Amino acid sequence: MNRGRTGRIAFGATIDYQLRYHDGLYQSLADRGWEVHLIASPGPIGARLGRHPGIVVHSLAMEREPNPGADLLSLIRWIRVLHRISPDVVVVGTPKAGLLGGLAGWVLRVPRRIYELHGLRLESASGIFRKLLRFSERASCAFSHEVVAVSESLRNVVIDERITSNEQVLVVGCGSPNGVDIEHFEDQSADETAKEALRRQLRIDPDEKVVVFVGRLTADKGVGALAEAIAEIDAADPVHLLAIGGIDGPSGVEGMAHLRRVVPRLTIVGEVDDVAPYLAIATLLCLPSRREGLPTVVLEAFAAGVPVVATAATGVVDLVHDGKTGLLAPIDDAQALSRALRRALDDPTIRSDFARESKELVSREYAGDVVRARWVEFLLMGPDDS
Repeated sequence: MNRGRTGRIAFGATIDYQLRYHDGLYQSLADRGWEVHLIASPGPIGARLGRHPGIVVHSLAMEREPNPGADLLSLIRWIRVLHRISPDVVVVGTPKAGLLGGLAGWVLRVPRRIYELHGLRLESASGIFRKLLRFSERASCAFSHEVVAVSESLRNVVIDERITSNEQVLVVGCGSPNGVDIEHFEDQSADETAKEALRRQLRIDPDEKVVVFVGRLTADKGVGALAEAIAEIDAADPVHLLAIGGIDGPSGVEGMAHLRRVVPRLTIVGEVDDVAPYLAIATLLCLPSRREGLPTVVLEAFAAGVPVVATAATGVVDLVHDGKTGLLAPIDDAQALSRALRRALDDPTIRSDFARESKELVSREYAGDVVRARWVEFLLMGPDDS
C-alpha cells in the first residue's frame, strides 16, 4: 500500500478480551475511511466494537494452548475469513492468532503482514514447552513482513533469542499498542466522594495504606513474591493489599490460596471493567511480574498519579526507571520487593517525586491520542518505509 492511502485492514487476536489492545485505533482508522475487520473468539468486546460504523467483526474460536486438531480447524477458518475479506494489511497479535493468522495471511499472500508481540511466554517457560513456544514465535515472525514489539526491552529479547532479525523487528514510537486515557484516571483520582465510598464498600479504613495489584492471578505475575513481601511489611506496619484480576490456571488458584493464607489485610476483587476507581484509592501499585510486553497497568498508575514498585522484568524496565519513576526489585526476590515497598510506603516525598516524574513520562509519550496517531502513521506507510 502506498503512503497516505487507506484500504481494508484485518486485526486478529486469540480471545475477545485481547481486542482491547487497540480499542480506539480501530475506530480512528474506520473514521478515516479504512474498512476495518476484527477477528477473534466471540465475546462482548467484539460485539461492542462491531457497532461502530466501518468495523466488521468475525467470530473465530481459537484455543490458547496447543491442540493440533482444533488448531487445524481454526487455520482453515482463518484462510476462509481472510480470503473473503481480501485485506491489504493484516495485523495479528498474541501467540495463537499470530501463528494461525500469520500462516493464513502468508498462504493468501496478503500484501502487508504484521505480527505484533505483546510479550514472550517463553521467557518464563522451560524444557520442551519453551522450545515449542520459541518455534511458534519464529514461525509467526517468518510469515510476517514486519514484527512490532510493544517495548524496546521486548525487542531486545526477541533479537537476543534469535527469534527474528534485527532488521525485521521494530517498535512503534515508544511502544504500547494503545496508550492510556489520562484524563479519565485524573478525574477518578480527584473524586474524593467516590474514593471515600469505595473504601467503605471494600471495608478499608480511611487512613489505611493500600497496595494495589492489577493483573491475572498467576505465577507469571509474581503472586508468590507479592504475598511474601506484603506479609513481611504487614508484620511491622499494617497495609491493605487490594488484588484486581481473575484467576488464571492452577498457579492462579495456588497463588490466591497463598495470598489468603499469609496476607492479613486482603481484598480480592476479581476482574473489573475499569481499574481507575481502585487506583484512585491506592497508595502504591505493585507489579512483581516475571515478564511483560509493556504493562498498561503501569501507564494507568502513572496517569492516576500512583507511585509504582515493580520487578525488573522485560517491558517493566521501559517504564519504571529505578529511583526516578518508581522502584525496581529483582524478579522473584520477595525480600528485595518488601524493602522497596517499605521504602516507598514510609516516605511520602519519594512517592510524590515518583508520581510527578511518571506523570510527565506518560503525558509526553503514552497518551492515547499520541500512541494512536503513531500507529496510524505506521499503518499508512508501506513496509519499505517503516
